Amino acid sequence: MGNIKRLIRGEMWYILFLLPGLCLFIFAVLVPLIMGARYSFTNWDGLSRTVHYNGWDNYVRAFSDSDLWIVLANTFKYAFIVTLLVNFIALLLALFLDSYVKFKNGFRAIFFLSGAISTVLSGFIWKYNYAIGFPSLFKMFGLDVNSPLGDPNYALFGLILIAVWQGIGAPMIIYIAGLQGVSGELVESAKIDGASTVQSFFHITLPLIAPSITINILLVLTGSLKVFDLVYVTTQGGPAFSTEVISTFIYKNSFANFQAGYGTALSIIFFLILVLVTIVQISIFRRREVEM
Repeated sequence: MGNIKRLIRGEMWYILFLLPGLCLFIFAVLVPLIMGARYSFTNWDGLSRTVHYNGWDNYVRAFSDSDLWIVLANTFKYAFIVTLLVNFIALLLALFLDSYVKFKNGFRAIFFLSGAISTVLSGFIWKYNYAIGFPSLFKMFGLDVNSPLGDPNYALFGLILIAVWQGIGAPMIIYIAGLQGVSGELVESAKIDGASTVQSFFHITLPLIAPSITINILLVLTGSLKVFDLVYVTTQGGPAFSTEVISTFIYKNSFANFQAGYGTALSIIFFLILVLVTIVQISIFRRREVEM
């Protein structure tokens, strides 16, 4: 019994160190989540002190709302394209900068700088470039170029270009860290056995950096699905609903239209979608890591 008491007394210090983080998680994540789930079953306008429960009406309305399906299509289209492009370009840059290149540390800093700029500032910079900078530049060559953000057919791809430009820095660093963990002896042995550079990459390097690929795809995909600030400062969902994503759609319903109950229902649906996407993605890529 005395040993158990001493063990508990010794472990209490670890529990005390965990308490601040645990309290922060409870009050910043769990409590808002529970309150949001409660308000999703009401017709609360976001201002009234009294709420009236309406059951599953908000969820029925959400799944019958044609705008929601357009918004989800825009969100997943944006997220998947950004994820593919960012990881592909970041991996190419990592391979280039991991080789014997002069001033590679300088190049790493240059490519990483775009990610150090805030998304809001990047949005304003590129909005100016699209509207004034690029048209003025191409006008010198006799070309008439307009901002893609004003065209419903190209606005989403204009946002994707900004996201890719800003998002390659951090994944590139993670890929470089993964490449530095690849044993050079394995690559040299493959070359001695007659393997080409492409074969050694796909059969040795790529399987060994699979954890880096999993992390990067998870981070970029979930971050792209949650995009809000870039869309809000550049297009605010326009033109003609072409760049409206789920985060801005929730914001407008909750605060601009004073339909907080419906907005929280949309938030809960979006939260479940994120959880499902994360679970599926991790299970698929973890299985691939084992197979590799």
